[in-house]
Amino acid sequence: MRDLHLPGRSPVLAENGLCATSHPLAAKVAVDTPERGGNAVDAAIAGVMMLNVCEPHMTGLGGDCFALFSAPGGDEVFALNGSGRAPAAASAADLRARGHHTVPMDSVEAVTMPGAVDALCRLSADHGRLGLDAVLAPAIRYAEAGVPVAPRVAFDWPEAGKVLQGHGLRHFTRSGRPLKAGDIFRAPGQAEVLRRIARQGRDGFYSGEVAEDMLAALHEMGGVHTAEDFAAVACDYADPVSGDYGGVELVEHPPNGQGATAILLLGILGHFDIAGMAPWGAERVHIEAEAAKLAYDARNRFIADPDRTARLGHMLAPETAARLAALIDPKGRCRRRRRSRRRCIAILSTSPWSTSTGWRYR
Repeated sequence: MRDLHLPGRSPVLAENGLCATSHPLAAKVAVDTPERGGNAVDAAIAGVMMLNVCEPHMTGLGGDCFALFSAPGGDEVFALNGSGRAPAAASAADLRARGHHTVPMDSVEAVTMPGAVDALCRLSADHGRLGLDAVLAPAIRYAEAGVPVAPRVAFDWPEAGKVLQGHGLRHFTRSGRPLKAGDIFRAPGQAEVLRRIARQGRDGFYSGEVAEDMLAALHEMGGVHTAEDFAAVACDYADPVSGDYGGVELVEHPPNGQGATAILLLGILGHFDIAGMAPWGAERVHIEAEAAKLAYDARNRFIADPDRTARLGHMLAPETAARLAALIDPKGRCRRRRRSRRRCIAILSTSPWSTSTGWRYR
């Protein structure tokens, strides 16, 4: 038990379920959902849709979705990949011809097809209990009535708002100025989109006026997205990947998800007595930092689209983690930085595929 005389947070205990989100209103809606007859999948969807309203700079209907879940009464973990692909007409060669080595993050070329709505509709149909109309009702209500801007959201808004352009300035600013803590943020347009999804399912988003409106905005910016791209969006069930750390199994999404990075990182850390080190001590921070560098370097070499990730087994092999751990000197910097970098490359070997473009190709 923590010292109750010191600042801090006590653990939350419950019998029938818990929800953790980054905003209290989203957590409240999620926790309320089972009380309305919903299950955990319904609660997750309700919470996610609320975050679209409460934290518009962090997530949105135009984003992606990765879900890990288990069915009632079983231990098997399922993965659903709702990440968006590039539009069919997108061309890496064209970007290279314009002098780009990666996709410019704030350009229309960085806008992949939105996969989250399709994935959430699929989860609701396959595993939910209430139905979309009931699950989306709280988010629709709050989007219409508005929510107070939380201090953390207000802190992030000016920086995140720098990338806003076109219609985004009208919907997410007050005459070009970011909202402040306590301001009421309303999203009536998003409420209407959610109503259409509640009535029509994915078709309310990927076809008709909503899709046409998104296409018009994308084309205004020079995008090559088409109505056929929107109609073709489809999530995929996948087999998770897993690894062991201290007798606990860590389950993650397979590529194009980046969860294998965490598995490799813990595999490297498993070769050190992390628990025996001071939590904020220099030795522990040093080892964790060096292990993270090695794991992220492996991510950049190996993780790509599902059909282009060729050496995931090598990345997750215990032998790979052991050889990378041997590069870390617990008492100093990673042994001879340049030499260690060459050894790391030799251990990992070079993969011909990279996710540096940020695209999933068809």
